[in-house]
Amino acid sequence: MHGPKSEYPIGLVPNLGYSTPAPDHSGRVPASYTGVDGCRGGWVAVTLAADGSWRSGIYTRLQELWEDHERSQLILIDMPIGLAEGSEGRLCDSLARNRLKPGRASSIFPAPVREVLEADEYAEANRLQRQLSGKGLSRQTWGLVPKIRELDGLMQRSGQARVIVRESHPELCFAELFGGPMRHSKREEAGFAERMSHLGGIWPHAGQAVAELLERYPRRIAARDDIVDAIVLAVTAWLSEGLPEELPAKGDIDRMGLRRTISFVNAAGREN
Repeated sequence: MHGPKSEYPIGLVPNLGYSTPAPDHSGRVPASYTGVDGCRGGWVAVTLAADGSWRSGIYTRLQELWEDHERSQLILIDMPIGLAEGSEGRLCDSLARNRLKPGRASSIFPAPVREVLEADEYAEANRLQRQLSGKGLSRQTWGLVPKIRELDGLMQRSGQARVIVRESHPELCFAELFGGPMRHSKREEAGFAERMSHLGGIWPHAGQAVAELLERYPRRIAARDDIVDAIVLAVTAWLSEGLPEELPAKGDIDRMGLRRTISFVNAAGREN
């Protein structure tokens, strides 16, 4: 096992869902759209269906989440897909930062080079990152390496995942949906209230979804802002009807053939 280890073994976090989409009178399951964010216990997922139903849960492993959501029309996930190459940063990261100025640009941190995924310790990862890119690796990025590795593995194994799983970013989604970067940090009470006020105007069940997940799972497994992030990704996927906008518009690929884009929906664009 490479990289920092999760403190939660497989199976510790139960996956419980609410209001799972049911087949209609013709036997067809309504189209569904899923938002996924990493959390201390694994991955938090929120799924909205075209018929108004929804469900949520936390998974210890991304493969388990994928097996439960592979029929989604679109899955937006807050984790890098397609990694950096050498000293060139990802274009999608720089474009997203520009859209989050002022105030939230720092929430987009650089994706690591692929070689970092093979490192066992931070010192080794930092050395590889500095050697290959000219810049060191932050501790925050190193903490995400196990999840980046999980997602990278899924994308390389599954052709279907390459079609329906796309990288997104919660702060970019909020900014594009609601006219600009959020004024307050998501970890502040004012930031939580700001984001929930916006979300509630589009999806009235947002508050209920947060409350139910907080009741079902302790904060050591999922923080409140992880849940809010998953919800805005789900709302974005749902509003896009499976066809989100992307930065850059055509995207580029890394050496493993993975597209490097960040998906979002622009509210003004939807109204035109």
